[in-house]
Amino acid sequence: MAQAIVLLSSTLNSAAAQANSISVSTPKPAIVLDGGDMGKRVCYYEDKAYSEGAVLQVGEVYMLCQRASQIETNGPLKWRVFKAPETKTP
Repeated sequence: MAQAIVLLSSTLNSAAAQANSISVSTPKPAIVLDGGDMGKRVCYYEDKAYSEGAVLQVGEVYMLCQRASQIETNGPLKWRVFKAPETKTP
């Protein structure tokens, strides 16, 4: 019986110690997002945004801004290289 009282007493003491403990945390820096650009589907080239269907000529290569996945209608866009139609000379 004396052992049970000592065990109960030590359990209560440790619970009281936990109740008096203080938790301190440092605040993390805020992450600020500009909501104006969220949800825009664009392709970037030289820090400029281009919409779906835009065509760029880089040297002799043509690039087209298209859907990254043909299945998704609102997914991300990416540049795809394509051949420009050849012009016939008479």
